[in-house]
Amino acid sequence: MGRVIDGLGQDRVPAVPARGAGDEGGPILELEGIVKTFGRHRALDDVSLSVSAGAVHGLVGENGAGKSTLGKILSGVIRPDAGSIRVWGTKVTFPTPAAALAAGITIMQQELSLALDLSVRENVLLGQQPARFGIVSRRALHREFDALIDRTGFARDGGAGAGALPLAKQQEVELLRALARGARVIVMDEPTSSLSAQDAQKLYSIVQSLREAGIAVIYVSHFLEEVLMLSDTVTIMRNGRHVRTMPAQEATIETLVAGMLGGGTDASFPTRPAVPVDAKPVLEVRDLRRRGQAQGVDLTVRAGEVVGLFGLVGSGRSELAHALFGADGHVTGDVAVDGRSVRLTTPAAALDAGIALLPESRKDQGLFVGLSQGANATMTYLDDFSALGCVRGEAERGAAREELGAMGVNPLDLKGAVGVLSGGNQQKVLFAKTLLRRPRVLILDEPTRGVDIGARRAIYDVVARLVASGMAVILISSEYEEVANMSHRLCVMRDGLIAASFEGEEATHDAVLAAAFGLPAPSAAPEGVR
Repeated sequence: MGRVIDGLGQDRVPAVPARGAGDEGGPILELEGIVKTFGRHRALDDVSLSVSAGAVHGLVGENGAGKSTLGKILSGVIRPDAGSIRVWGTKVTFPTPAAALAAGITIMQQELSLALDLSVRENVLLGQQPARFGIVSRRALHREFDALIDRTGFARDGGAGAGALPLAKQQEVELLRALARGARVIVMDEPTSSLSAQDAQKLYSIVQSLREAGIAVIYVSHFLEEVLMLSDTVTIMRNGRHVRTMPAQEATIETLVAGMLGGGTDASFPTRPAVPVDAKPVLEVRDLRRRGQAQGVDLTVRAGEVVGLFGLVGSGRSELAHALFGADGHVTGDVAVDGRSVRLTTPAAALDAGIALLPESRKDQGLFVGLSQGANATMTYLDDFSALGCVRGEAERGAAREELGAMGVNPLDLKGAVGVLSGGNQQKVLFAKTLLRRPRVLILDEPTRGVDIGARRAIYDVVARLVASGMAVILISSEYEEVANMSHRLCVMRDGLIAASFEGEEATHDAVLAAAFGLPAPSAAPEGVR
């Protein structure tokens, strides 16, 4: 069965409903020959899969490999063009999500689907509220919710507003809703992509509890270490096809990457270009303070240098990025770009000064997913393509096509909506938008969050090219390996301030984590970081 995961809590979930007669020993879910085509693009091509009850089935592949499409078919969001689905050996069709749910299958998507203005209790029992003569019985609603809490062990305040909960707690509410509806197979699509390390550990505990209760989990994630740790079985997909299914204990990160990318692609970090010895400061920050700060931040970034910012959730990394981008209206201190003093009162002032920010959330802060690739790429700088109040369309389209092409957006379609692209290609559009005017200082806030390993390497290569050309880069990441291997200098933030700074091989995992937690520096020999 599943592996033992250290540090798991004692959450309990209800056992999976009984199987049908004669189903003992068979898989709970079988897919055979699934095909799905969108226009001329075949998203799924003859995909077969078997999932056992009480098992975690990892699903990996690049963005665009077909993982999300498969999840949507299983949950009744879209219908396959060909192929069959069986639950406990019985052939089923899912014309709607309600039909999939009736068969015990549901999906917890990366973008949660809670009604944020309703309470936890109302969200959990949404669509199945106990009612009489069309009127919901509040007493029965409370009683059913309390009974579910007793069975699962989730300590949730049913009257709390769902919108006021942190993301990790909202995920628990989604799971409670699935369990309340009798889910026997739960598809988790990138469940930890927006969670802190602490909250991710709590989710691992819940996944273990689901497994122990006999519920099947299809676990989709770009974090390969996470997949190997949690899964009993792993399936690799590439270009809409099933590549290989294997026991997780027989898999390694290297075998997964080779299967995802077709072998031969180097998914490691690129070599950092050396910072020229005579490189001059591009960004100089002195005593930068946000409202309420008793101390300020000092920071210097030279031409061709990547300065990494690492820290725990709440350490102030993104807040510093927004302050440097003029998105915080209550900042004091001195900032200079190429030796020229600038006042960062608005994002427009920062852009004019040569500072650009690629934000943490492409959906909420970076892109208009309903608009086209071309519009997203150029909208920030329309004045650059305008004369007498009119946009010069040919110049705008040419600039968009050049930048999107340089980023490797696939498919490149100036009129195509960004929302239909994979997560990795959406991130490339965001890079194209951010780099259109070639800033002197580029701030990258979690630039590879939610993208696959192939897109990550493409992004790393772009960063390497930019610093080789003399751009100054601030890289913010919650992943130690990323920030350590991509940065020339690594700064650790705590309580809104830079608590420690490391050069090269000084930035060991233990030293960086100790600084992030405010602990004494370890005395162990340093680990090598390329």
